[in-house]
Order: sequence, then structure tokens, then C-alpha cells
Amino acid sequence: MSIEYTHSASIKLTDERWYQALGEVAASIGTPRFHQHLLSLFMKSVSNDAGWIIRYSRVSPPDVFHTFGVPQSVVEFYNDKCLHIDPFSLLWKNTAQTGVLTLSELNKTNAESVIYSDVFRPGANVMDELGMFFPTVGHCCFGLFLERERGFFSRSDIRRAELIFPALEGLHRSHLGVLFNSLQYTEDSEAGDLTSRPTLIRDHRKFDVFSNNSWKQALEEDETILPLLEAFDPIRGVQSLYSRDYILTSDAFDRGFSLAPGGRIFMLQPRGSRQEEEVDQHRAAEILATLTRRERDILSLTMNGRSTGQIAQHLEISKGTVKNCKLRLYRKAGVSAERDLIRMFGKLFIP
Repeated sequence: MSIEYTHSASIKLTDERWYQALGEVAASIGTPRFHQHLLSLFMKSVSNDAGWIIRYSRVSPPDVFHTFGVPQSVVEFYNDKCLHIDPFSLLWKNTAQTGVLTLSELNKTNAESVIYSDVFRPGANVMDELGMFFPTVGHCCFGLFLERERGFFSRSDIRRAELIFPALEGLHRSHLGVLFNSLQYTEDSEAGDLTSRPTLIRDHRKFDVFSNNSWKQALEEDETILPLLEAFDPIRGVQSLYSRDYILTSDAFDRGFSLAPGGRIFMLQPRGSRQEEEVDQHRAAEILATLTRRERDILSLTMNGRSTGQIAQHLEISKGTVKNCKLRLYRKAGVSAERDLIRMFGKLFIP
């Protein structure tokens, strides 16, 4: 099925053609062309000259996924000159903020956006950009962008985008649910691209529901990874730990994620240069393997700066129980105080 775009006036949200386009998006859920249909609907909703789909990550540079009405030379210009100063990317890395935002609004908030505007706008013949941000998993998001060659997006344009955003976000979440449900049976899908790095998905009971081949290979090569899985705070969002060879990063799913409601995703990336003071990874892994689940929870919360009282409140146990568990932790780790425990495991935990 061909995908139609508009370069001129937008379609009214009461127009039959808009609902036909909405139906096409719904029908494409779970297919490789879903986000192109989603961009098409966005482009029909607000007047524009071109559209982009960019995948942003908190741990890697932006990736241009698809464009319409954008010369290849402009895409190459973006990748060559603007990839690392994209203010939308910097905003996502710092805040993981979803929703609707324009470049002209960003220009009022940080220096990077001013630099980007001075470089990208004249080089790409663009006056303003209007973006929608949809969260995925693994600390990534999909951004849909509309461009204007002349003039800025008006308050009414932004309001229209904000009006349709909940519907588009709901379609996006349904698409992800279908993709990741398919991962239980095969990796031959668009979701395989979303999880090309070593990836593990666990449900809220800590049962593995998906792991790709690169994850399994990493476990075979680095035996310090597996014990670290129990050291994450089960409530917090993005967290990172060091294994011997990798940075292990984890994020929590909400209850609406169909493959693993309330679960977590774990992803690996190779470590960079080693720090001067290294923790004994093998010794730390051996100790973690001996801990009970309660002891692991208390260790994780301690390493994340929680006091004894805060840990007791979080786990709904008494302070005395927390203190007794800490004493057992000290004995298993061969230390005599909390500061020594923090020193032993501190290099595993990334601030």
C-alpha cells in the first residue's frame, strides 16, 4: 500500500480523509511501515514542507530512520555536521521528555539549540521544526518531525499536534506491544532492530521472557553479568552497572507494556577505557551470587544512597531487620562497615 503525504495545507481533524489515514495507521500496527504511516498522519494534520523519523537514544547518537521530502544531501549534512549537537537528542538524553516541542521553543532554553539552529537551519533550508516524541524501550524514543522552510509553527499548529498526540502515542504503544510479543517466538521482525544490542527482558516476577543471541553470547563470555541482574533497584527507572566487559543498563516497563507488564529491560554495551581503580569483578560476582533476594535489595538500595530508615520504609520491614540483613551482608563480603561495603561495590554502580 502506498503512503500519501502532504506538503501544503493540513486536513481538518473533522475531515473523512483524516480518519481514513488514522485507520491506515491502525491497520499497519506490527508491520515495518508503521512509523511511516504514523508520520503520514502527522504530516496530514499540520501544514509542513518535509518530514523525518529519527530514533534517539540516551546512550548513542541519533539515527535517521526515514524521511519524506528531504534531499539525501540534507540527510548527509545532518549526519556529518549536526548529529552531536541536535538539541532534541540532548533534551531526550537529559530528560526523556515525551510529547510535542518546536525548535523555536528550544531556542529559548539552551545554547546547544542556538548553535544547531545556526548550523542546520541555513544548511537544510529550514526555518522551524515541530517534533513528537514517543518512548520505546532500551532508553530510546522515536521522534517524528515536520519542517517549515518559511515561517514558524504557530501556537494553533502546536495545539493541534498536542491534541492528536495521545491518539498517536496509543497507536505507537500498541505497535510496540505487537512487536515485542512476537519476540517470544522469533527475532525476525522490526523489533529485532530495536533490540540489536545484547538484550534481556524480564517480567515483574523476574522470569526471562526474551533474550537475543547477542545477550546469550555475552553471558558466556562475561560471567560477571548474571549476578548483577539482582543488584538493580526494582522500582527505579534507568540504572547502570559495570560488569567486567560491559556497561549493563536497565529500565522499567510500565504496566501497559504487554510483553512484560511491570518488568524490566536489560541492555549491554561494551565498556570504554578502564578506570584506574577497578573493583574485583569476579569477587563481586561471587558475593552477589551468595546473597538472598532481601540482601540483594538492601545492597542495591544502599548503593543508591538510601538510609536504613528509607530502606525499611521502601521494603516495608523494620529498621532492625534492615540492620540484621546489613550485618549478614558485611560477613558475606568480608567487611566490617557500610563504608567498606560501598567501597567494595562502588565501582559497579554508575552514578
